[in-house]
Amino acid sequence: MGAARSSADTRRRGLRIGLYTATTGSVAVLPIVADHANGPALWAVVSVTGVLAAASAFFTRHSLGRGSAAQEEPVEIPLIPPHNLPSLSRYFTGRDAELRRIDEMLAGTSESAASRRVVVIHGIGGAGKTQLAVRHARTHAQTHTHALTWWLPATSTERLRDKLLELAAIVGIPAHESEYVVLSRLWGWLRDNPGWLLVYDNVQRDTDDAESPADGTHGLQQFLPPDQCEGTILITTRVRQGWAELTDHRLELLGLGPTEGRAFLRRRIDVGPEDADTEQLDALGRQLGWLPLDLETAGAYIEQEGITVEEYLAQLPDHTSTNGFETFRLSVEKISRDAPEAENLLRLCSYLASEDVPHAALYEHRAVLPEGLRRAMESRRVFRPMVRELVEHSLLTVSGDQRRGSLTFGVHPRVRQFIRSRMDQEARVQWSQVAVRLVEAAFPAWPEQPEVRSACERLMPHADAVITEVSWASDDRIEYGKARWALIELLHRVGVYQEQRCNWTRALTFFQWEAELRQDSGAPDGEDALGRVTAQLAVARQHYLLAHLDEAHEECLKALEQCRRHTGDGPAFVELEALCHRQYGGVLREKILFDEALDAVREAIRIYENYEHQEPGWESLEWAVAEQEIGMIHRNAGRLSLALESYARAEARIPQRGSQVPARHVLFRAMLRRDVGIVAQDRGDLATAETMLGDALAVFREHRGLEDFETSQVAKFLADVRRRQAEDLRERARGVWQPLHRRELRRQWREKLRSASELLEPVLELHYNRSEAEPHKYAACLNKMGSLQAARGQLTEALRTLDRAHGIYTQKYGIDHHYRAKTLSRLGPVMLTAGDRAGAEMVLREAERIFRARLGDDHPSLVAVYERLAECTDDPAEAAAFLAGARRIGAALWLDTPPLTDPLPPGGALLPSETGPS
Repeated sequence: MGAARSSADTRRRGLRIGLYTATTGSVAVLPIVADHANGPALWAVVSVTGVLAAASAFFTRHSLGRGSAAQEEPVEIPLIPPHNLPSLSRYFTGRDAELRRIDEMLAGTSESAASRRVVVIHGIGGAGKTQLAVRHARTHAQTHTHALTWWLPATSTERLRDKLLELAAIVGIPAHESEYVVLSRLWGWLRDNPGWLLVYDNVQRDTDDAESPADGTHGLQQFLPPDQCEGTILITTRVRQGWAELTDHRLELLGLGPTEGRAFLRRRIDVGPEDADTEQLDALGRQLGWLPLDLETAGAYIEQEGITVEEYLAQLPDHTSTNGFETFRLSVEKISRDAPEAENLLRLCSYLASEDVPHAALYEHRAVLPEGLRRAMESRRVFRPMVRELVEHSLLTVSGDQRRGSLTFGVHPRVRQFIRSRMDQEARVQWSQVAVRLVEAAFPAWPEQPEVRSACERLMPHADAVITEVSWASDDRIEYGKARWALIELLHRVGVYQEQRCNWTRALTFFQWEAELRQDSGAPDGEDALGRVTAQLAVARQHYLLAHLDEAHEECLKALEQCRRHTGDGPAFVELEALCHRQYGGVLREKILFDEALDAVREAIRIYENYEHQEPGWESLEWAVAEQEIGMIHRNAGRLSLALESYARAEARIPQRGSQVPARHVLFRAMLRRDVGIVAQDRGDLATAETMLGDALAVFREHRGLEDFETSQVAKFLADVRRRQAEDLRERARGVWQPLHRRELRRQWREKLRSASELLEPVLELHYNRSEAEPHKYAACLNKMGSLQAARGQLTEALRTLDRAHGIYTQKYGIDHHYRAKTLSRLGPVMLTAGDRAGAEMVLREAERIFRARLGDDHPSLVAVYERLAECTDDPAEAAAFLAGARRIGAALWLDTPPLTDPLPPGGALLPSETGPS
């Protein structure tokens, strides 16, 4: 890039010099020519000189302008954080061939250097994959000082997700409740700052089942930067297969060769070639398979005990098992003789995530630990030497600084496996329960609060680990005591945290387990009734958010039944019962049972009214939200005037907080403006729709960010409005004969399409990343993108896009759902434009059938269907009937309330002061 810019500058400089020379030369000979020429010849010379002078002045001016602008505007250099790479073992030896192979694989992708490059290092545990990756990464950090080099522990998808969110915060990406929003912004940062290296260390299967397919990329792809990001991904893993779709560059790492292995042992036990028998070193290396981890553990023991290699070999069995546990056993038994609680520390860590076990959490919540380990932690003279011994024997790793509160411990997966193998059933139950109680004590009590988000992120890998590990003892083997209730409470908190991060699939899993444990807790009904209902409602809410409507319906009824058994047991049950009714109403609305949905939400409002009567002065935003939900039911049912009245009541119900307006209230007002804009769009009042949706989008962008899901919903509707405005401008341009007017309309048409594309394309990408968990929301984006592609003249792409949406809706909801009809109502016009008149008519008649059967004969969705059907039919009478039906439904949309033509002031009324009769 720099060479190309330099070459261009040289060419421009040469052109300026040439013009200057030609101009000055012409001026110099002008008097001579004047003496020997007259008439046309003289004027020709004068004209050429003038042209050259003008060209020279133009180039000089604009070149200087560029130069001065470049000098005045400093280049903004992004702030690249220093690397976070683990330390390279001071005993690291050899691996030159493997390092060269990695470089060759990366160099072999130079033809596609403007994209990500992926190399996978795989091999058995203890082969030295992590240290090889550290060696390569440190070289990269030294040679690419202005590029990011970052280490990402990837022992689980949850831990990897948390580490990526942590990286996003470090590079300056604002915190956000949706982790997918944060990750999307992180990919954008990487795209803008190329040359980076990300190391995904110790990627594992999602299951520990040895018989399961060894697919390395399962669950990982969503956490990799997109192909368009220019950089390198280095993956270390024990998973051998399943990488073909991701990369062709794979390196299998085996044990060290004898020469390198002997050199490693000599360095580790600090002996020269003459001080150790080569045959004894070879015997030890062969017995340990030349695996660096086992050689490291054996060397540490030999050095600490001050024995010879021969003496160490005498302590090993004749044939060490392939898992290498004998080297660990010797070290653990030796340390435990001097520090009895050392193995208990390893036992506790074996039930937590393998890395980043926070010392601060262990110390602050040591009350939940067994007495012996608790006392050891309270005494620095005991704890520090114990940890030092474990580190020196390579059984524990330590990173961070205790003085800054960042000290963490780590245990290699094979060491964790060995420690587990030494425990009997009783010890496993005990230490799994200790780990649960520790993580529950450390996990923030209010995980929905933004200020504790980073603490939740750091503890989530440990929460996942302890929840998973106690699953084998989730029945009668867990005593009904503190550990069981700690597990229940932890499940609820991590569920709340995941719901706040819009990760509803994971939240559902945690809430379901919580509900099961509460139900089977054995506690009397009255003791934990509130917790049971809360968990049941949380399960229903996640099903609703994931469009599992039948499951959500069933869970709502269960929650309502439990609430009714405790009517009058206090205000907490009152509000919870109202929430159950509202959630039930939302489910019924999605199931197109509009009257039943209204009854459910109105029951919630009745509860609020009664509570207000009992507690004068009580007010809550929840009542306003309930009024909004009634408006949404009316809007889906096609009762647009009633919807607007409900939105006005919701506005009036927002609690007044003086000059300090809570952010939640500001956002709720923006939601109401969004909803009013959608009603205006349904009525065809596109100007009002654009104003309302534009105002709402500005608020959401300010408070929730550009890629938040609520923000994306507003952007999606606004994009569709501008697409429809563009189509109207195109039709107007076709009927205009005045060239300048037609040209202006066509300019506006292109501008509207450009704006619609800029709004919708990021939304589509955002929902594509979540399409596996939320296909219905992705299909809604596909609907609008298909119509936009058709408006841009991309008919083939539009047909393909709408066909994908149709497939998703059909699979998710069945052939008779009105969401499928919405796709068909968009597909028909595209087919008509493409020349398939018969196919368009068939598709539109199917949409008409579904709309009428599910939404009634007067629903606003039928207007566009009837207008297009009139273009498809050859029967003039039928065409006239279709148009009459469209006009009749369209006119009915305005019967009760006049169109909203003026933008609303911030916080103003949502309805005109005078409305028609209700």
